[in-house]
Amino acid sequence: MNWTKFLYVAILMLLYIPMVFLGANVLFPKYLDTDSYYSGPYPPCYVPYSTVTPNMSDAERTAAEKRIYDQQMECQKKYDDAQTQWKEDKRLYEGMKYTAIALFNLAILLFALYFSPLEDSVVLGLFLGSTVSTFASTSTYFQSRSLSGFFVLLVTFFVVIAFINKKKDTFFHWHLHVPTEKKGVAVKKEG
Repeated sequence: MNWTKFLYVAILMLLYIPMVFLGANVLFPKYLDTDSYYSGPYPPCYVPYSTVTPNMSDAERTAAEKRIYDQQMECQKKYDDAQTQWKEDKRLYEGMKYTAIALFNLAILLFALYFSPLEDSVVLGLFLGSTVSTFASTSTYFQSRSLSGFFVLLVTFFVVIAFINKKKDTFFHWHLHVPTEKKGVAVKKEG
């Protein structure tokens, strides 16, 4: 078995997978680091809007407490609505990011499938790198529920099936191959 080819495959995968995610973060920089969670302005909803004094009658105190409660609930609802909108914007953005990653991986997979002059170890490295990074991006951006990402993933699934079917005889049959003849001429065996 030729372990050098497996080393080439491993090197390609170790470079390809982080390249895809780093590229995605460079091209889609929103919602990273401290922007990955909602940190919108938190209004002082629970600071009393008016004070309840001890010399108020029960009716005045009840009315003041109701007014304060209503103001607090309105303030909290505005905050919750802003947070919900932020989450929806993030979900749509991450759906675009996932679709871009999946499309790139699909393009690399198609390139490896149909660009035949590539060495088998390069083809296998690109195949494994694109499928692993597609899987990793799917698990990372699963909550984005991207419809376009789903269709790209569906196409990728069928391309992977075609890829395996087309390349099944060439993968993992790597051994030191010494030709025995060349166009009717005997070749001296090494050994």
